[in-house]
Amino acid sequence: MKKIITRTGVLLWMLIALPHFGFAQTVWNNACGILQPLSTHLLKPDSTVNGDSVIIIPTVFHILTQGGAENISKSHVQLALQILNQDFNRQNPDTVDIPAAFHPLRGNPKVEFRLARIDPNGNCTDGIDRIYSPLTGAFDNYMQMQPNFSWDHTRYLNIYVVTWIDVYGSPINFGASYIAPFDSGQNAAPNYDALMVGYFVLGNGFNGVPPGNRGHTLSHEMGHNLSLNHVFGSGAGCSDDDDVDDTPLQDYQNFGCPTFPHITCANGPDGDMFNNYMDYSQCVNMFSEGQVNRLRTCLARNEWRNTLWAPENLSSTGVDNTTPVCANTPIADFGYGNYARWLCAGKPVQFYEASTWNPTAYHWKFMGGVPETSTDIFPSVVFADSGLHSVSLIVSNSYGTDTIEKVIRIEPAEVYYSSTDNSMTESFEDPVFNQQLPQWILGGKKWSVTNLAAYSGTNSIRLDSGFKYFSVFFTHIFDLSQIPGPGRTLEFKVACGLSNAGTIAGGLRVTWKRPCTYERWELIGNTEMGVESGALHVGDALLPNELQTASTNSVFIPGSSQWKTITLYIPDTLTGEIQIGFDWGNFIVTNKLKGLYIDDIKLLSGNTGIAENSSGNDLNLFPNPSSDFITFDLGNVVATQAELFIYSSTGVLLKQFSVSHSTQLRIPVDDIGSDGMYFYTVRTNDQQFFAGKFIIQH
Repeated sequence: MKKIITRTGVLLWMLIALPHFGFAQTVWNNACGILQPLSTHLLKPDSTVNGDSVIIIPTVFHILTQGGAENISKSHVQLALQILNQDFNRQNPDTVDIPAAFHPLRGNPKVEFRLARIDPNGNCTDGIDRIYSPLTGAFDNYMQMQPNFSWDHTRYLNIYVVTWIDVYGSPINFGASYIAPFDSGQNAAPNYDALMVGYFVLGNGFNGVPPGNRGHTLSHEMGHNLSLNHVFGSGAGCSDDDDVDDTPLQDYQNFGCPTFPHITCANGPDGDMFNNYMDYSQCVNMFSEGQVNRLRTCLARNEWRNTLWAPENLSSTGVDNTTPVCANTPIADFGYGNYARWLCAGKPVQFYEASTWNPTAYHWKFMGGVPETSTDIFPSVVFADSGLHSVSLIVSNSYGTDTIEKVIRIEPAEVYYSSTDNSMTESFEDPVFNQQLPQWILGGKKWSVTNLAAYSGTNSIRLDSGFKYFSVFFTHIFDLSQIPGPGRTLEFKVACGLSNAGTIAGGLRVTWKRPCTYERWELIGNTEMGVESGALHVGDALLPNELQTASTNSVFIPGSSQWKTITLYIPDTLTGEIQIGFDWGNFIVTNKLKGLYIDDIKLLSGNTGIAENSSGNDLNLFPNPSSDFITFDLGNVVATQAELFIYSSTGVLLKQFSVSHSTQLRIPVDDIGSDGMYFYTVRTNDQQFFAGKFIIQH
């Protein structure tokens, strides 16, 4: 059988949180979403399941795909399942890293997840259900999983693998799950009972896919599915608990990998259990005994969970010790590329076999590729020319052969900006460059090059939609070796028209990444996933009021005086080739945005210097360089309140000060750091923005 599939679409990232059902606050890097019923039932451990018996649960992975990198292989699924089972049987190798104070609290859930071998119709299955559907990345796709794709959720644990997770129009970054209550009769409507994860957090970097939390995200979401809340509760604050006695009270979620002890909520001497699977840190490695009691009690009492591991169900789903023999011809399929499906000519494109029924032989053909053929399972191919290319895969085993063909799009090779007077500029005047700007959208409009207005020349790039959507464009390549440092800056002109009425939630996130790396982490400027990317500003984003240059109730077309300059800093440690991303997010439908324009994106040498105050108002600091104290004179810019941020030349935030009705702020330089260059930003209560640099020199 031959299948032909054409796929040239694109997909994007984004994340905010629900205002209800226990979702986290509105942020650009929200990791997880949870849905839980309004139940106040507290835990009474069930002794019938808190013994030494291993609970076996039949599991199915529903892979929703449109044929791209999200169409992960069976090997990828098996690795994800291996990590999940290690975590739920205290066999994960990183248990040696558990802080000694928490060793006595380690619990062993003794739960084993097995891929189902018999489907609901009584047919053989490998426990992987591939579904070609745009719901892999659509608004409100969470609530569409259970009614459309679920195998009976009282017989199978359903895991949905997607490119993007959205609940009620609110995107979540890594995963989302229903939190099952303890007792029968307390469940929500069946549509809520789903566990969704992004394909990019499975399997700890399988086959070059950037890892998400070393593969433990699935363990986190499975904890939710079996009644566990976050260790920091359903929100922030010391009054919010997870209803587990042996997990310390914790103020908020942890990111990165804190140093033990990390004390909040007066929880010393041991502090937060930041290494718990139900936190957000990058070094999670344990469940507590109390959490184990809770999840095993859920498995005993909850009517949606206690049927999963009943002996008759283990037999009917084929996961008991009498595994059925499935003699089937393989079904050919494959995934390819990266998260955004922007594939560059001259750069390797990774292909991922995603066939069913255990092929023993693979034969690939790549039109215009090098190599032209391959028998590898996961080949890497370079296409020298842009355009459409045919790729076919033939798979076979002792029962037969199958073929699939797809047509993929290769974009032109990335181009470089030339250096003039120690600077590089994107001015949107080159029509060829404009056509090749990498872009992604979700639910709205692309950035578009326009001649309606420009700071210089005739063109700028523009966005004006009020829909809830996300739109990103990246520049071409800036070669930092051509721009002398230290102290390099990114400068761009912006014009933004907002109406006086209405509300807006969102902003502009300015990031950097390496050329032709378009995985999810690079697209959001995440620095915690072992990838090279990051934001170039303090805080989640530049807010609309910071960008505003005009008030208008009609379509905004800026005049020559309605532009402002934004200056950001390039970390001195950053070298090589980078692309700059401009990521606009509308988190709510709004009629407040009347037009946003960007022009003259410049990378400037540190030798050319910048004004100490990028907006031109009277903000001064002295002395500079400084050897003992440095004074920020804010008298002419702070009406009532401002925030001062000081960060290192590598972009690490060092100090933050709140300034109220003060004309001067005097800071000992020894409280900041050793000799070197530092940067500062100031944001006032009326949304003015200032930036500059200073030197400490003893």
